[in-house]
Amino acid sequence: MKKILTIILAVINLLIISRLSFLCIYKKDYYTDTLFKNNNQVLDGMTAPRGRILDINGNILVDNVGVKSIIYNKLNIGLGKEIEISKVLADVLEIDVSISQFNLKYYYYLTNKEKLDNRIGDEVLKLYRERKITSNQLLLKKLDLISEIDLKSVDQKAAYFYYLMNNGYSYQDKIIKEDISDEEYILINNLNLDGIRTDITWERIYPYGRVLKDVFGNVSTYKQGVPADKIEYLDIGYKLNDRVGLNNLEYIYDSYLKGKKAKYEVKDNKLKLISSYERGKDIVLSIDINLQLAVEAILEKEMKNAKKSINSKYYNESYIVISNPQDGGIISLIGKKIKEDNTFLDYSYYNVINAYNLGSVVKGATISVGYKNNIINEATKVLDSCVRLYGGKDKCSWISIGMVDDIKALKMSSNYFQYLIAVGLTGKKYTPGIKLNVKEEHFLEYRNVLADYGLGSLTKIDLSKEGTGQKSTDYTADQLLNMAVGHYDTYTPVSLAQYINTIATGVRRELSLLKYVLNSDGSILYEKENKVLNKVPIKNKYLLRIQAGFNEVNASGTAYSYTNHKFTSAGKTGTADSYLDTDLDGVVDTLTKTTSYVMYAPYENPEISVAIVSPNISYKNKTSDYRYPINSRVSREITNLILND
Repeated sequence: MKKILTIILAVINLLIISRLSFLCIYKKDYYTDTLFKNNNQVLDGMTAPRGRILDINGNILVDNVGVKSIIYNKLNIGLGKEIEISKVLADVLEIDVSISQFNLKYYYYLTNKEKLDNRIGDEVLKLYRERKITSNQLLLKKLDLISEIDLKSVDQKAAYFYYLMNNGYSYQDKIIKEDISDEEYILINNLNLDGIRTDITWERIYPYGRVLKDVFGNVSTYKQGVPADKIEYLDIGYKLNDRVGLNNLEYIYDSYLKGKKAKYEVKDNKLKLISSYERGKDIVLSIDINLQLAVEAILEKEMKNAKKSINSKYYNESYIVISNPQDGGIISLIGKKIKEDNTFLDYSYYNVINAYNLGSVVKGATISVGYKNNIINEATKVLDSCVRLYGGKDKCSWISIGMVDDIKALKMSSNYFQYLIAVGLTGKKYTPGIKLNVKEEHFLEYRNVLADYGLGSLTKIDLSKEGTGQKSTDYTADQLLNMAVGHYDTYTPVSLAQYINTIATGVRRELSLLKYVLNSDGSILYEKENKVLNKVPIKNKYLLRIQAGFNEVNASGTAYSYTNHKFTSAGKTGTADSYLDTDLDGVVDTLTKTTSYVMYAPYENPEISVAIVSPNISYKNKTSDYRYPINSRVSREITNLILND
C-alpha cells in the first residue's frame, strides 16, 4: 500500500510540474498577452540601467551605455494600422534590410489578400472546407502563388519594418531600430505614431575589456527576458520580459543591480512618459583592479618565458588568487591561458571550477590529521627516510632531510613524516614491508580535516557553479600515503586560497568578491560580512606550530626564493603528478608535473595571502626533468609589488 501511495504521489508531482512548465513556457504568449490587454493603462519601459560594478577604489569595472532606439508595442493596433505605420517608417527611416523570402511574400499577401484569394483554385478551397488541410497549409498554398513579378512591387523596407514590428511575442516591446541619430529621435517623436516611441535601451560595457568579464557574468537580452532555466525570478516578482543576470555576479546580486523601468501611460494607442527609469544599486567589490592588472602583466610575462623553456609542451595555464585572510575578500582573481600565438585568454572564472592535484602545499592540513588523532605532537622527532609497504616500492621525501620534528617536516617538505601519520591513522606503527588494513574511513578522516581548511569543500564564494574537485575511490594503502602528501584528491585554486587563509587566522571564513552595496547617494546600503564556517580541528598550540613551519618554509626552507625578505611571511610549496590524454583517445599517456604555492604576510599579522597553481608545467621525458620556476618568479614579483605599495 505504501509503495502504491508513493507511486501515485510521484505521478501527481510529475503532472503538476508538467502543467507548470506548459503554462510558463508554451502558454507564455497567451497568458501574458491576455493579462496585458486587460490592464493596459500603464506600460513599462523596455529596459533600465543596471547598477555599476566598482572595484574597492571606486574604479568602474562594469557600466552601462544608453542606446537611443525606436520601440514598437502592438497595444490594440489592428493589421491595417500596422501596415500604414510600416509604410511611414519606410518613408522616413534608413535601415539595412534583411528579410527572408517567406516574410516578403507574407507582407505581399497581407497587402493583397483579395487578389490572392481570387487566385486560389476551387480544388484547394474544397480541401480546406473539408478540413483536409489546415488554415496554415492554405496560407502556404496562397504564398506559393506569389510570383517574382509580384514581389518586385513590394516596398522591401516597409515589409522589413512590419516584420520587426511583429517578430516575437505580441505583448513584447520590439526594437525597430537601434543607435538612431538625434535627428531620427526628434523626427519619430514628432510623428507620434500609434505604438511607436523612442526610448533608451541599456547595454553593459566593460572599461577593462575581457578582464574578469566571465566573473562579472552575463545579462539576458530583451528577447530572452527571463529564460526558462531561471524561472525562480518569477517567484520573487520579476516579469517575463525583464532582463536578468544569468550567472556569476550579475546573477548573484541581480536584486541589487536591476534598475527600475520607466512607466508610460497608454491612451488611444499612444504612450506618454509618466515616470523615468532609475538605475540599479552599485556594488563595490574587494577587487583592486590596479593590482589585478599589474599581477596579470607579471604572470603573462612569466608564462611566455615558461613556454620558451624546455619541457613546457603541455603547459598553457596558471592561476593566482590574492585575498585578505582577515575578512575573506578576494583582492585579485587571475587565470590565464596562453595560446600558440602567445596571446592570452582570461581564465579567471576557472579558479572556482577547475581542480588539480596540488601536492605538498596541502601538508598544513594533512599534518593536522596527526595532531588531531594524537599520532604526533610537538615532541615527535623522526629520522627522515623511506616507507615501503607490503609488495610496494620505496616512497621517500624529495631529498634526505635528516632528523625532523613537525616544524622541520613542513619547512623541508618531508613526505616520510606525513607517511608515518597515515600509517598511524590505521592503528599501526611503521615497519618495513608492513601490511595496512586500510578502510574508507581513513580517507574520510583526511577529507574531513582537509575540508575544515577549505580543501575539497565549497568556499561559499559568490560565483556560480563552484566546484569541490574530484574525490577518488581507490581506497588502498598506497593511495592513503598519497592522500597524506596531496597526490590523491583534486582541489580548486580558490579552495587553496581559503586553505592558506585558514592557516593564517585559525578560522575558515567564506570567500567573496562583494564588499558593499551602495545607495544612489553613495552611502552604504549593505556591507558583506563573510561568515566563519568553522575553526581549525586542532588545538591552538598545534596551529602555531604549523604557522611556524610555514614561516620557516619562506625564511630558509623550500620557498626561500619565493618572497621578498624585507618583510616576514609564511608559505608552502607543492609539486604533484598529473596525467594527460594527449591524443584524446581516452587513455592517459603522459605524466606531467603541476606546481603550487601558498603564502601570507606579514607572518605576525596577516594582511594578504597568495595562492598560485601552474598545471602541467613540465612533463617526464628521457633527456631532462627541468621545470621552469614560474611560481617562485611570479610570487617574488608579487611580493615586491606589494612591498613597494
